[in-house]
Amino acid sequence: MTPADKAVWLIETHIEADAETSPDLTELAEKCGISTRHLMRAFAVATGMSVMRYARARKLSRAAQKLVAPDFAHCNILTIALEAGYTSHEAFSRAFRECFKLTPEDLRRRGQIEPLVLQECLRMSDHMIVEIEEPRFEKRNTFRVAGLRRSYSAESSTAIPAQWQQFIPWIGNIDGQSGYETYGICTSPDTGAAKTEPNENTVYFDYICGVAISAQAEITDPELSVIDIAPQTYAVFTHRGHISGIRATTYTIWNDYLPKSGLKPLAAPEFERYGREFDPETGNGAVEIWIPVQNPA
Repeated sequence: MTPADKAVWLIETHIEADAETSPDLTELAEKCGISTRHLMRAFAVATGMSVMRYARARKLSRAAQKLVAPDFAHCNILTIALEAGYTSHEAFSRAFRECFKLTPEDLRRRGQIEPLVLQECLRMSDHMIVEIEEPRFEKRNTFRVAGLRRSYSAESSTAIPAQWQQFIPWIGNIDGQSGYETYGICTSPDTGAAKTEPNENTVYFDYICGVAISAQAEITDPELSVIDIAPQTYAVFTHRGHISGIRATTYTIWNDYLPKSGLKPLAAPEFERYGREFDPETGNGAVEIWIPVQNPA
């Protein structure tokens, strides 16, 4: 199974577990045999949502079914809350209301699940695995990028193409721009270290679309952010064809190639590099995907 498949299986097998025995993100990653960062990226690119949001939505959906099922009519709401992994009625009610826009009491009085939209068990598809080229390995020195920085969760990352449209007027007009390439950098939030999103509202990565600049460049525009990328060894993958297919390439990298290769991705910025082979007007061409990894043997 892919890491995303394994995580779904683990979540489903613990769907009735209480707060003490429900696996958190760290435990899920350990059982999948990968780092938390790897699991977060693999699951997000596979499903479009964060691991723990899915786990929470599944538990709340199961709780909603119990609230209206005749077989559970004898169970009070606190019992159902505890079975869903919540330690109090208040915490369960708050999460339930955030998810379904009504309280557990309201649903029980209503007596039917419609029109609630429940989170069904995800089923991964093998069609997302595509053939990709073997990566090259490259050591890159420190470099600096200036561009637009936005914060995203797995669910809101569909807005990244619009961010690129906003950035286009700056390309070629940033003081100290070095080279013609553009970069899409995925990094930890600028508030600190990468977060483990305990709930679905947590932002867990920043995305910067930008250009390389010289070390001496002074960026004064308040709309632009600057990031310094430390020296690192990368596995460099190439996506060819239309940009719309890059999700399948990324899915294959995180859910198939990396787990099978034994390469260990690091908790450092990863990025896409758009060079002369990519045509931004048509969306066709080659895009490089740089994943920081431990030095390969």
